[in-house]
Amino acid sequence: MKSVTSAALILTFLSGVNCLPSYGLLSNIKPSRIEAQSIAQGNNQQFNHRVKTTLDTQFNLKYGQIAYLQNENIEIKFSKVIQDSRCPSNVNCIWQGQVVIELDIIKNGKKVSTLTLTLIPGRDVPPIQFLDKYTVTLRDVLPYPKSGINVVTKDYIARIVVAKGLPSNKIPTN
Repeated sequence: MKSVTSAALILTFLSGVNCLPSYGLLSNIKPSRIEAQSIAQGNNQQFNHRVKTTLDTQFNLKYGQIAYLQNENIEIKFSKVIQDSRCPSNVNCIWQGQVVIELDIIKNGKKVSTLTLTLIPGRDVPPIQFLDKYTVTLRDVLPYPKSGINVVTKDYIARIVVAKGLPSNKIPTN
């Protein structure tokens, strides 16, 4: 990635434009204001793999990663795993447990909300949070725990769907 950043800096210098290098060389997604500040401070690793998505489409979001809904100018960051007490798949438990995560919602480059979603395995209705005219549905959190194996926070993946208005029942669950 250093060579791409260096090339972008050289191009910036040669063009005489005083701007931050964007990752437009690798994709057509430009960094938000928050990302630009972080890039300027040298914290750009998490932005290399942004997820571009659309409304009513299930997408996977790794811990620390940002999803971008371009037409809505909304970004969603998987910012925290608060709790994962789900019963390991190879154990019998009296309670199925739950996983609780936080998603930061960024609109027009500014953090506008933090959503807390609690997923309880075996429930028919997935957790949904409402934000203005949008619904954010948590479909699953991976990996599912196994006895004796610790899950590192960076390995978590949230399956999410963002919809305008009420969530659609047509979205696949796998």
